[in-house]
Amino acid sequence: MPALVLAALLWAESRARSAAWGLRMAGVVAGLYGVALTVGSALGGTDPLAPLPALGARAHALPFHIIKSVADLDHGVAEATASGRTVLVDFSADWCTSCKEMERYTFTDPAVQAALRNTVLLRADVTRNDADDEALLRRFGIFGPPTIAFYGADGRERSGYRLVGYMKADAFASRTRAAFGSPP
Repeated sequence: MPALVLAALLWAESRARSAAWGLRMAGVVAGLYGVALTVGSALGGTDPLAPLPALGARAHALPFHIIKSVADLDHGVAEATASGRTVLVDFSADWCTSCKEMERYTFTDPAVQAALRNTVLLRADVTRNDADDEALLRRFGIFGPPTIAFYGADGRERSGYRLVGYMKADAFASRTRAAFGSPP
């Protein structure tokens, strides 16, 4: 019996030692992550999953013009049509995670940026869900973001190419070229 008690004590002591080591390592990892968050925040980072934005090379975001009303939309499409340019309308909101994925992974892709090179980029920011936002959503018959509409240089929507939800960059570049009649 004393041997059994001694064995149990030795086993418990070794488990406590390994548990303490694991806790120390977890503390070190948490501390390093905290330092990365602090440095990233000081550099202007806002993404806790990628706290050090300045250390990664990323393509620049596309230059979207923010619209807030149906009148803004009509004006933007009319201006683009007058200059013979195509239009992309991106319905987005600050709270929309799929919209953030599109911004981060799709719109920063070089193939997508090349496909949109001569396109007027309009972003309907429907974050507030106010009367203007609801009117824009009603105009397109959609429930919310992310939705992307493509307009040809003739000012007409290419409704067959409308996109609802997230799409990876390669597929989005192909869809954009098809919507605007560009070669693949």
